[in-house]
Amino acid sequence: MLRVGICDALRVLLLISAAVPSIIAQIPGIGRCPPNVQVQSNFQLPDFLGQWYEYERYPFIFEAGGKCTYARYASLPNGTVSVYNFNINSITNRKSDISGTAKVMAPAKLLVRFPGMPDFVSGSNYWVLGTDYTSYAVVYSCTDFYSLLNTKVIWVLTRERKPSESVISQARQVIDDNKLSKLFLFKTNQDNCPES
Repeated sequence: MLRVGICDALRVLLLISAAVPSIIAQIPGIGRCPPNVQVQSNFQLPDFLGQWYEYERYPFIFEAGGKCTYARYASLPNGTVSVYNFNINSITNRKSDISGTAKVMAPAKLLVRFPGMPDFVSGSNYWVLGTDYTSYAVVYSCTDFYSLLNTKVIWVLTRERKPSESVISQARQVIDDNKLSKLFLFKTNQDNCPES
């Protein structure tokens, strides 16, 4: 009986993965998003604002082949946050950027929107799992698809393009503390990047 249930769940996962190309680019899981993920306590949005370089992340379709990736956050007069993302395609050397906004939904939980992007991206949750504000931040997003499966993305962001190993160790500890996998993280190329 259990074997049939797992096989059925895998079939559903494969069918939905084939039908929704976005799932292939994130890390899929069966069922709902993990319920016990903890965000940064006493989160201070003003201290989080500014520029962050992407050190490593889970695969994400909109950053495929990207290098020199960074994000910049700033406060807007209406209480929302401006979001600016930049990268360079490592094959074509073409620069790519996008601007959007983020609305604070709860402490350390934002909802990010990019105009013209599909609903699963524009309207994605953006949870800050941990940060010291001055050197690292770990950001997490998980989206449920009909309670059958989910897709997760983790970003490890740093204030410096080339952070120290001790900074990265602190960030990875946040991932461990939330019982999330580091297996799918891959390092972003930050070599030979233009000044930002």
